[in-house]
Amino acid sequence: MKSQTNAVIQAIFKRRSIGRLKKPGPSEAELITILRSGAAAPDHKLTRPFWFVVFEGRAREEFGTVMVESLMKRAAAENFTPTQGQIEKERSKFLRAPLVIAVVAIRHRDIHVPDQEIISAGAAAAQNMLIAATSLGFGSIWRTGSAAYDTEVKLALGVREDDFVIGFLYFGSLDDGLELQPNDPELSAIVSVWEG
Repeated sequence: MKSQTNAVIQAIFKRRSIGRLKKPGPSEAELITILRSGAAAPDHKLTRPFWFVVFEGRAREEFGTVMVESLMKRAAAENFTPTQGQIEKERSKFLRAPLVIAVVAIRHRDIHVPDQEIISAGAAAAQNMLIAATSLGFGSIWRTGSAAYDTEVKLALGVREDDFVIGFLYFGSLDDGLELQPNDPELSAIVSVWEG
């Protein structure tokens, strides 16, 4: 049991954000493990307020159309014209990795749970997936951006306007020879002991 605990701790410190990831991505079995890890996150009242949307292969490219349409609507509402570069960047975002998972925290209409609890559960699910992928040997990054708050994007994901897109998780392999320093933060500036 101790060696398993050490492996989990190592994965937590080892996980770093990698902007671009290459093939191969997780296999079908590894994807299921990543999704199950997300669904095992703690949540208030055990409502499982999670919705995971998986993008692989051509689906990543096809969703680029949704991303561009949402950018154009935001641009029109804010009275600016995106450059061709901005449009192409939006169209190709999901092509930065072989696997992207949208993590959404959803409201259950018949059970009242405070928004903060729903969002926290979704964030815990996302973190579980990142740690699981790291333990399987994959790189990852958690992204949000304007699309995460966009009604058109939410509807395209199959959720409601008042649900919460926690983020878009990208998974894939690291470039050969890429060495990452562990993320082991200094605690003195962020920890206090309450003494009453």
